[in-house]
Amino acid sequence: MLQFRLRKSVKRIVIPQQLVSGGTAGNVGTGLTAGVSGGAVLGPPGGVYVLKHKKKRKKLSKGSRVFEKLTRHLARAQIKGGDEYLYRHKRSNRKRRDGWARDLMDNLARGNRKGRKALKISKLF
Repeated sequence: MLQFRLRKSVKRIVIPQQLVSGGTAGNVGTGLTAGVSGGAVLGPPGGVYVLKHKKKRKKLSKGSRVFEKLTRHLARAQIKGGDEYLYRHKRSNRKRRDGWARDLMDNLARGNRKGRKALKISKLF
């Protein structure tokens, strides 16, 4: 079977199948059913599934779920704070010579502030 690497947004791939049964003398063997305007009748409903994602359950004990969620939120907040610092670091360097060193404390403080804003403790519980 072919292996597909698709985005997570793709839920499934369906290949529609044509009905081969029935028909009149004019369209015997063509897969078309009599009395249908616009062409072939597709069936069975839904077709054949080629790819269908199986939902995987997180393997966590009940006690560690809160700690896992807290750790994940902390990591995301650190990423946001680090990205903000990196943006300001590059901007300071573009503005003036050795700008990163002159604006170091200010840039670190702003990055930390952005990271703290991203960490909402109320979302955890």
